Amino acid sequence: MSKIALVVDNSGSLTKEEYKKIGITKMIPISFIINGEEYYEGENMTYEDFFKFLEDKKTEISTSQPSIEMIKAEWRELLKTYDEIVYIILSSGLSESCNTAINASHDPEFEGRVFVPNNQRVAYMNKMSFYEARHLINAGKSGREIKEYLEKTKSECGVYIAVNTLKYLKKGGRVTPAAAAIGTLLNIKPILQIHGGKLDAFAKVMSMKQARAKMIAATKREIEERFPEEAKKGIVYIGMAHSEADLNAPELQDFIAEVKAAFADFPFFTCDPLPLFIDCHTGPGALAMGYCVDRLGIMNELFKK
Repeated sequence: MSKIALVVDNSGSLTKEEYKKIGITKMIPISFIINGEEYYEGENMTYEDFFKFLEDKKTEISTSQPSIEMIKAEWRELLKTYDEIVYIILSSGLSESCNTAINASHDPEFEGRVFVPNNQRVAYMNKMSFYEARHLINAGKSGREIKEYLEKTKSECGVYIAVNTLKYLKKGGRVTPAAAAIGTLLNIKPILQIHGGKLDAFAKVMSMKQARAKMIAATKREIEERFPEEAKKGIVYIGMAHSEADLNAPELQDFIAEVKAAFADFPFFTCDPLPLFIDCHTGPGALAMGYCVDRLGIMNELFKK
């Protein structure tokens, strides 16, 4: 049986406890730039300090992907100890880093030893992929088999994101300055969706309360239409994420209560802070929810422990 390293980025919002529980071999984080300085979540930037920067209108924030040469150097070092590497990172629909890493994995020195699944996920969806990969490694599957499984099941999930302000989408070029100005004037709250790895517009509402209700309804409808049998079997899990600096914020607590009430018959996976490099684009106060299908039965085992 091959000795496989599980390497990830920070798109899955792992806690230190989850990092250890899953058995992550190496994390190669995505950084972000604040006023010209590079920062890494959990290393030289806390969640609380990040949102203090956002409050300052003069703050300039952008994201930065790890260089492919640095990634290759990490692979070379790991392959001195491991036979294979499974490298799970942010959706190719949200970043070019995934396609760049896939191309690099086909270099002669890495071909057949480094496997980069294009599983098109982020946040709690990618966290599920990390758990699945570790389960498959422990079951004796090869890196190629793990990559094939994650790509086969990549679309068995979905997420809706309500953004509290258009300011940061405007900065990232996802809405025009004119649209952002009108939207801000009318207090419009856009709801975005991630299906197939890409971030697309879903709906516009006039308040975060309306956004919460619309996301819950959309998630319910999607599960009923796409995975009714899986829902009956209890293998569709509800996940949540947010960009609230205050974990006790009424908006967040109300949303958690609403989701748990609406999906009382569904197992609840997690409610995580969004990665800070995602918060650079959503800004504060964003709320997200959706689902994942757990065909391997991993969550049942986790919740028993």
